[in-house]
Amino acid sequence: MNNLSFTVLGPSGCGKTTLLACMNNCFSSLMPANFETSDTQTFSLLTNAFTKLEHDAHDNGDSLFFTGGIEGTDTDHVYTFTVKAGRTTIPLKFTDFPGEWLDPRDPDNSQKYSQVETIARESSVIIAVIDTPCLMQRAGKYANSAAISEIEHVIENSLTDDGKLILLVPVKCERYLENDADAEALRSTIRTHFSRTISLAGESSSYFGRAAVAILPVKTMGNVMFARFEEKEGRTLQVYRRIIGRTFNPEYTDQPLRYAMSFLLEQYRQKRKTSLLGRMFMSTEVERVITSLREGISTNIPGCEVFGRSVLGIKEEQ
Repeated sequence: MNNLSFTVLGPSGCGKTTLLACMNNCFSSLMPANFETSDTQTFSLLTNAFTKLEHDAHDNGDSLFFTGGIEGTDTDHVYTFTVKAGRTTIPLKFTDFPGEWLDPRDPDNSQKYSQVETIARESSVIIAVIDTPCLMQRAGKYANSAAISEIEHVIENSLTDDGKLILLVPVKCERYLENDADAEALRSTIRTHFSRTISLAGESSSYFGRAAVAILPVKTMGNVMFARFEEKEGRTLQVYRRIIGRTFNPEYTDQPLRYAMSFLLEQYRQKRKTSLLGRMFMSTEVERVITSLREGISTNIPGCEVFGRSVLGIKEEQ
């Protein structure tokens, strides 16, 4: 089979590059197999982005004024790499799109939007990055900035007869995971706004048994908390404050990676098993990698919820 792949969706400034940078930082420690990038130039962008994120977290100023933390991309980026498990070499790739490409009504980006839909359809995993303050603050006044309808439309058009994993990843969640009540409010808000997507994994869906959806909130910096929205020179800015006594420490950013990689590798394993050659040369190392990834999956992190659990092959935690 060809490359296993996932794609990342979200509007400009929502934190896509930030999340990818944090996930990239987890790769080497997470994968119990040899891991190498096929394109060091583009992949280094994520390493540099993580370095900038850490630098911003330790800046001596009182507040951070930014809309996404890291400057977004103005073109699509395809990150390619390989996982080597024993004698098995597995090519993987993921694609990051500029947020402007999500709007099919924009005549300047109509062709780009078609490209997003095509890549999403070919991807086994879709990660929807959610700008959490836009949904949680001021009774959802800025919810339109999260491009929910656009994301859901792409997701719905991406479904095929093959299995699909959809990860709803709220970012910038430091303020909303401080206690159980706030985490529950966050989870409930995501369920409300992304009800169409979540229903795809329900028993009444024609994709039941083939689609899984997970809500996976993350703390992208750990020591920086959303403070307020501020209008400045015709722009709406998000203001963040550092939390006294805390250091830069992203939390739960390994979870989207664990879900995505275990799902992709399991698909690879199942398809290889259907051929005689695949059964002859399938490495037990692949199964070991999948098992290791799944062992680190937690469904009890604050605000988390999984729909279509059987598709993922994970069990309820006690």
